[in-house]
Amino acid sequence: MCPKSDEGDIKEEKNAVLPVMASSSSSSSSSSSSFQARSPLCGLCGLCSLYFLLLQTFMGHSEQGGGGRPAARRAAGGDASGSGRCSSVSARSGEMEAVRPEPRALPRLFHRAPLRLLLLLGFSVSTSAAWDLVLLHTNDVHARVEETSVHSGKCGGSGCFAGVARRATMIQKIRDTESNVLLLDAGDQFQGTVWFNIYEGAEAAHFMNMLDYDAMVFGNHEFDNGVDGLMKPFMENIKCPVLSANIKADKSLPKFSSSYLPYKIFTVDGQSVGVVGYTSRETPALSRPGPHLQFEDEVSAVQQQVDKLQKLGVNKIIALGHSGFTVDQEIARKVSGVDVVIGGHSNTFLYTGSPPSTEAPAGPYPFMVGSEDGRQVPVVQAYAFGKYLGRLKVTFDQAGNVVTATGNPILLDSSIQQDPRVLAQVNEWKKSLANYSTQVVGKTLVFLNGTAQECRFRECNLGNLLCDAMLDNNIRVSDEIQWNHVSACILNGGGIRTSIDERTRNGSITMEDLISVLPFGGTFDLVHLKGSTLRKVFEHSVARYGQSTGEFLQVSGFHVEFDVSKPPGQRVRSLSILCTNCRVPRYELVQDETVYKVVLPSYLVQGGDNFSVIKDEMIKHNSGDLDISVVSSFIAQRKRVYPSVEGRIKIYNSASGLQTAPLVLLMSLLLQVLTSHTNFF
Repeated sequence: MCPKSDEGDIKEEKNAVLPVMASSSSSSSSSSSSFQARSPLCGLCGLCSLYFLLLQTFMGHSEQGGGGRPAARRAAGGDASGSGRCSSVSARSGEMEAVRPEPRALPRLFHRAPLRLLLLLGFSVSTSAAWDLVLLHTNDVHARVEETSVHSGKCGGSGCFAGVARRATMIQKIRDTESNVLLLDAGDQFQGTVWFNIYEGAEAAHFMNMLDYDAMVFGNHEFDNGVDGLMKPFMENIKCPVLSANIKADKSLPKFSSSYLPYKIFTVDGQSVGVVGYTSRETPALSRPGPHLQFEDEVSAVQQQVDKLQKLGVNKIIALGHSGFTVDQEIARKVSGVDVVIGGHSNTFLYTGSPPSTEAPAGPYPFMVGSEDGRQVPVVQAYAFGKYLGRLKVTFDQAGNVVTATGNPILLDSSIQQDPRVLAQVNEWKKSLANYSTQVVGKTLVFLNGTAQECRFRECNLGNLLCDAMLDNNIRVSDEIQWNHVSACILNGGGIRTSIDERTRNGSITMEDLISVLPFGGTFDLVHLKGSTLRKVFEHSVARYGQSTGEFLQVSGFHVEFDVSKPPGQRVRSLSILCTNCRVPRYELVQDETVYKVVLPSYLVQGGDNFSVIKDEMIKHNSGDLDISVVSSFIAQRKRVYPSVEGRIKIYNSASGLQTAPLVLLMSLLLQVLTSHTNFF
């Protein structure tokens, strides 16, 4: 079991050293983009090559020279199974020392004075030995324990993806063929399927233990059930360290404070590797961490811990975080001493070459960022939902500098067999889900598109269905003045977590499907807002348009037009709402001083996704019904649903004079690449 800190705070942990056993063989890295050093020998100046050329020419002692890379390192006592890693089955058995080749004796001729200087110069360069580390990584798994469809929903037949059993197979294959491997998770194991609704994170701890994860970082969704809901099911069961340098707990949470660390030092093949964690500082707006946790600025918090690691002599440092691709790049650019950044939160797909599935890359893998101190820092993510396993092979020189960084996410498709031992555990745990998850609610005749690529960039038909259900639940008896008391709905696109495939189970929609779409267990509430507030709400919806952020709104009873070429705060071109004081409903322009009723998730009422304007300016608030109950009743009443995209949301770019709705996905991906050098999620 990976030891955790015994202290009640997270100041400095000088004994946080975990040995990681190496397997007995090595292999070549996968094809990908790479950052390549200039010298074929050590990645530095190449003087060693000149030195040995001179020796061969003038001395005739080429057989005695010591140039080139040292022999490959091998760990004494290591095995291919990864025994000694963080595991519920096997314990770590001690630190492995590398076996280094001994230098050969020098001929007597080399003791001549002119040659001693040349020899000193040559060996001062050639001893910068290269060392390889393979980093396997996942992020935003969101309770995808079982295998999934191509869109990461429920898989009902062949051609499935992901799942912990399939991931286990690939992890073991790489551990069997690579010498030095760390397996890391960048947060958000929680929330997303019926597995989390039933087990509340215990399932994540169990299967992470089975897969021998070395470390993970807190994601924002780890706090969805509060600190208490994180401790008992997850933190008390997980066997590898959980990290975050920028979360500070007050004195009222001593048990939680001692359960996680700002960093951890691993000993891999005799080399010290530091891993520093960070979590989105927006977590209080995105989840329910409570009033006793403070989320500090990521850059300054990580820099403090990197400085500590360097004082301890660690020169290979990985930042493992859950703040989004933009912050990941900021860490790489601004934090002195970070060598690699592994991120999550924004579900960013990076890939070099032709993408193997439906995800469009936001950039190459690894994404190289120039640091302010003149280095090239690889930044990686592995999309989400366990569909891919990130694999980055990094070569360091003796000073801890990155010489090369190569790799690509590995698509975990049906060509990869599921590990039978892990699959047996999945099936055992699944028994408790059967009664609830298999209940059929209704049927869809069309694909219910809930992908982030749709619902965070433009109108999506699943968003329309959900908002229509929310309004229908608020239909009341009409009177002579109003046909209904409310006519409009808003729903944050980030709250729609997956799609429902009409080709799976002949279009049947189960309760498990709905929980996968709406996993957070909130309510659909009613608020009173002035028209001026509504305009601010919709401006916030597109303030970061193109960055795949969750605040982009899906609607019902609104017609809204945006011009995304305008500055943030000036992008709402037109905003209309369906009238209620009318016999024939029609759309009317929103008036600043008029008070409107709007149905929306309780998450937004609380200011989630930084919609603080709703929380601060709402005139009245009424709590509503459970979200899953509302949607399941709506579908059950209709038996069959077939929502379409209706033009409720239109997006323009006045700079080009074009309506961007048909091209918005392509544009958004381009914006991600262009803006990735500055800002993100």
